Amino acid sequence: MIVLHGRGDSYKPFRKFDEELNIPEMNYLLLNAPRKFLTGFSWYGEPPYQKEGVLRIRSKMFELLNLLENHGWKTKDIFLFGFSQGCLISADVALNYPKALGGVIGISGYFHFFPRWRESLTLAAKKTPWIMTHGFKDEILKYEDTKFGVEKLKSAGLNVEFVSLNKKHNLEEDEFPIIRRWLKEVAVSTK
Repeated sequence: MIVLHGRGDSYKPFRKFDEELNIPEMNYLLLNAPRKFLTGFSWYGEPPYQKEGVLRIRSKMFELLNLLENHGWKTKDIFLFGFSQGCLISADVALNYPKALGGVIGISGYFHFFPRWRESLTLAAKKTPWIMTHGFKDEILKYEDTKFGVEKLKSAGLNVEFVSLNKKHNLEEDEFPIIRRWLKEVAVSTK
């Protein structure tokens, strides 16, 4: 699982993610975003520089996925986990990568739909399962905006489970059993 943090954060809060998620057979790759932002990092800049930053990170993530595949990892076994800004990057990569991934886990995230995104969807993108969680009380990213984005993904033929929670803009302890259950269901369905 490749783990992508949110804006202003780093990989450090996720160092015990493997223990919290408690899936011993899963390997984790924690990444730091490239841009310095406050006391942490950011995956891309503010508008009007958002698009070029997302495209740059997409290219880097494709390189990483290709490198992992060249070292024996099967893309169908690679999951992308993203929180907030990391969710946008995970979504963008999964929508555009030419091979199906194990899945996308998006927490308190959002989407940036580039023009003609539906036309560029591959069969591989439609084979990648997703789970998204978002809180009604999210003060950073509106719940309704994320729900609307999920509906757009579903209407394009993607398999997305959306879990609404009574939380703010964070990753709650209560989400770990939800993610664990989903990962086990996905693992069983792909055997």
